[in-house]
Amino acid sequence: MSTVNEYLENQILTANPHRLHLLVVDGALRHARLGLEALQQNNIEEMFLRLNKSREFVNELICGINPDGDPDLTARMKSLLAFIYRNLVLADVERSPQRVEDAIKILTIHRETWVELGQKLASLEPRRVNDDEMEMSGPHSRSWST
Repeated sequence: MSTVNEYLENQILTANPHRLHLLVVDGALRHARLGLEALQQNNIEEMFLRLNKSREFVNELICGINPDGDPDLTARMKSLLAFIYRNLVLADVERSPQRVEDAIKILTIHRETWVELGQKLASLEPRRVNDDEMEMSGPHSRSWST
């Protein structure tokens, strides 16, 4: 196993739920960006592979929503993630860079909100959540690569 894969596996296995969610969002973003790049270069096979991987990450986010939470919030979150998923599907079918850009924009906003939430939680309960676990070095930070 390569050092990068070992590092990523260790990150995933030791992540708290908040950090794990952030890693999945980062994976979706990374692959959506690579899919957009491939689409712009007219590399259809690579675009398909990357957008498909991004959809897998988004699906993981959808499946990770706790159904026992606030029903209204749960429904809105599922709708938002379904919209992202649908845009990634239609981007593939229509070869539409705009659809990918829309998905990336919403995922980026979700990521920023999630990081801010983590920072607020860390300030409220500093022993429960480690500040280092809440911060990532931005949207291009290391994430799941496969």
